[in-house]
Amino acid sequence: MNNPLEKIRFWIIDILIKSARKLEAKRPKNPVVRNPKNLFSKEIKIPVFISSGFTIIAIYCMFVMGFAVNCKTMLATSIFITGSAVFFIIYVKNREKIILKDRDTVVLICLLFIIAVLIFQILIEYISPFVSPVSAFALMSAMLLSPRFGTMHAVFLSLFMGFLNVMRFDIFFLMLCGSIIALADLHNIRRRSDFISTGIKIAVVNTAIISMFYFFGSYNILEFERNIFYGLLNSAFAVIILLVFMPLFEKLFSRTTSMKLIELSDFDNPLLKRLMLEAPGTYHHSVMTADIAEQAANVINDNSLLARVGAYYHDIGKLKNPQYFIENQTSGYNPHDELTPAMSNLILVSHVKDGVTLAKKYNVDNEIINIIGQHHGTTLIHTFYHRALEESPDIDIENFKYPGPKPATKIAAIVMISDSSEAACRSIEEPTAARIKDTVEKIINNKFIDGQFSNCPITLKDLETIRDSIISTIIGIYHIRIEYKE
Repeated sequence: MNNPLEKIRFWIIDILIKSARKLEAKRPKNPVVRNPKNLFSKEIKIPVFISSGFTIIAIYCMFVMGFAVNCKTMLATSIFITGSAVFFIIYVKNREKIILKDRDTVVLICLLFIIAVLIFQILIEYISPFVSPVSAFALMSAMLLSPRFGTMHAVFLSLFMGFLNVMRFDIFFLMLCGSIIALADLHNIRRRSDFISTGIKIAVVNTAIISMFYFFGSYNILEFERNIFYGLLNSAFAVIILLVFMPLFEKLFSRTTSMKLIELSDFDNPLLKRLMLEAPGTYHHSVMTADIAEQAANVINDNSLLARVGAYYHDIGKLKNPQYFIENQTSGYNPHDELTPAMSNLILVSHVKDGVTLAKKYNVDNEIINIIGQHHGTTLIHTFYHRALEESPDIDIENFKYPGPKPATKIAAIVMISDSSEAACRSIEEPTAARIKDTVEKIINNKFIDGQFSNCPITLKDLETIRDSIISTIIGIYHIRIEYKE
């Protein structure tokens, strides 16, 4: 440790590892959903220990093939692989229990490791270890699983690369730096074309790291030029792998990524086009609700894009009978005037079930479908219940409630509150700030007292923050305009 170069080396490692631990991108923590039409429409019945065991054995065999096969290398590889596996399993059990409840998630984790090590072995054998795109697999893991898994993949795959190349520190350091830059760019990736800008950043970092080691005297001039070229090729391979494998894994394992949400939010989407043309009042209400929900999700640091897209689709069930919903009634005629309260109630309640059915037909992601099914919870339809009471006092209140389920996530709860708040505030004749504030507070209080948030991990602090955000957004929408003289 008396060597200044060694001190700098250990100092850089320490800073890098601390940065990796603190890395936290703004992504959904558990984007695990399954599409009813995908390949794995049913849960994979492979036990976790079999998936893990097969992966450990496969990686061990690939590692041993990279060295001269003898007792020492086999023993060293066994210790390294076993130690890494034990550390990874302990970390996952303590920090990522929820994501591992889905067995196909375990298969995806194992598959990412096996494919990555296999590609690295091929590139080391035929081109150079500097070309190995560790950053691509770290970023895929972060987008398909969670940012923490992305960080873990970055650290472990970088260690594997160092180990495969006779414990070369420069390889380990280069791979880890490239991965951290890719993960730091995670929240900026909204479209597949954004992978190119991420690849450019990786290329810049690779060039800087290789140059640093050249100035330290680790390479001669020929090695430096060759490694620079391989570093640039590394970033190109990373972009290619992301463009090829991301759509494949999204389809096979039905992952809801930001890119899929952006695609669903496109108003050229057939379902949103239908809503716009067949139920324009509901469409306008959904757009307004989306603005409110997005801001509310932002202030509690949750997935605002999911909140926006969920709000776009939450009322698509009204497409079946749009004229029975007041926002679509423009002529002054209300068909409910000719129906019994029980029949009117049935039509209103059915829009949730119809929305879920329609979303499945149009191949919408399950995370959006869950929001559609939960956005009314088990709330009471007061108008028709009180009308029914006037006709008969023996009416069962349960028949005038939505069937549920109640919101299971914070985003579903936000869409529920935003939906009710937008509809209620739109009906205020003179929407002053005080009236809007009073209306939103009553809506949240009533839903809380009714137990609508009992199944989701939302806190009182979250509800206060969401309330303030919704009030502010709606006041901004319905701000008092100056009346101009003619």
